[in-house]
Amino acid sequence: MPEYKGHCHCGQIAWTADIPEEKHILCHCGACKLQGGGEFTLNQIIPKSNFHLTKGDLKVYTYKGDSGNTVDCFMCPNCGSSPYHHQHVMGDDKIVIRTGLLEGSDKWGKPAAEIYDKERPSWLPQTGENSFPEVPPS
Repeated sequence: MPEYKGHCHCGQIAWTADIPEEKHILCHCGACKLQGGGEFTLNQIIPKSNFHLTKGDLKVYTYKGDSGNTVDCFMCPNCGSSPYHHQHVMGDDKIVIRTGLLEGSDKWGKPAAEIYDKERPSWLPQTGENSFPEVPPS
């Protein structure tokens, strides 16, 4: 399984992540837009044990997700870059890593899917291989 390196904007935080499949999930949800300042984020669900903080300490911001369960967003306390978040609805052993912050992930190609596509701006074309109005069916 390939290991990827990531770091925040200011360099205070660094991490590695073992990524099982080189695929992005593009998310258009409101929380991702507000946190990232753009129209989407690139993500992948991975086992929490695949993430390894190698430099610095993360700050945690908690909010309520669409499921009604809490979401912990982990970020650099200095610049605010967020390497991952933990959606409690998924259990304790899974996290959603921001794949767009991993070195070399720009070469992964077309996203495997787009979620919260109902919130995608009309001027932005669908780019994911699959599209879901909210989240994929379980």
